[in-house]
Amino acid sequence: MEERKLREEDLRKAIMEAWSKRLRLSPNVFVSKTEQLIPDENKRKKGEISHLSFEKHTVVLYDPELERIMNSALREDETLETSLFNLLRESFSLSKKTSIKYLNPSNYVPFDPAVEFAVRRINQGDRTAFYHFRNQCTREDLAEGFVELNHVAVFGAFYGEEIVAVSSIIEWGDIADIGIITMPDFRELGLGKALGSRASEWGIINKKLIQYRHDVLNYGSLKVSRALGFKEYIVEEDFKYIG
Repeated sequence: MEERKLREEDLRKAIMEAWSKRLRLSPNVFVSKTEQLIPDENKRKKGEISHLSFEKHTVVLYDPELERIMNSALREDETLETSLFNLLRESFSLSKKTSIKYLNPSNYVPFDPAVEFAVRRINQGDRTAFYHFRNQCTREDLAEGFVELNHVAVFGAFYGEEIVAVSSIIEWGDIADIGIITMPDFRELGLGKALGSRASEWGIINKKLIQYRHDVLNYGSLKVSRALGFKEYIVEEDFKYIG
């Protein structure tokens, strides 16, 4: 596989451009304004706020039903960060904190599983084995990893005829977002690294921005991301309104 050489500043620029598209903002507006407060229809009636921290930028996505509360909290003599900190401390509870990481293709490292496992692309012929795997996953694993057979690319780690770990890719425009789930009895065997490596290779070949997200408290995902060469560029904090 031919690697793409990408300078750090070019990778950061690509991340900002991809997120400006995802947030439906013009790249110039996104780059020029370091603080953005955006109502998000996907959060309507959920009482939720997402706080995205980029290196030099802050984006807040909020439930439009919270418009009055948001406006009343903003003070002209304070930065958005300060006003938001006070509001979140008084009226919201933190529900999740997510590390959003990206892989520079120059740092790609191939990993192979132990000899007793086979890692390959999953297809419709593996449908029964795939859903047997999913049925054994916890709700928390499925929410964190989010793997589906109809995603743009799906890879599985097989132990005999059984699927014991899966990685799949969701396309967010120019972003290839990687999800990985490994069954508990097969963790710490390098399967997450092997699957993440194959998914990353797919992203490089298809000239995608390779993204990996995980809960900051998920130590297993943290180890996988470090082994694969991913670097944190964004932190997302999700909050719930408690009044």
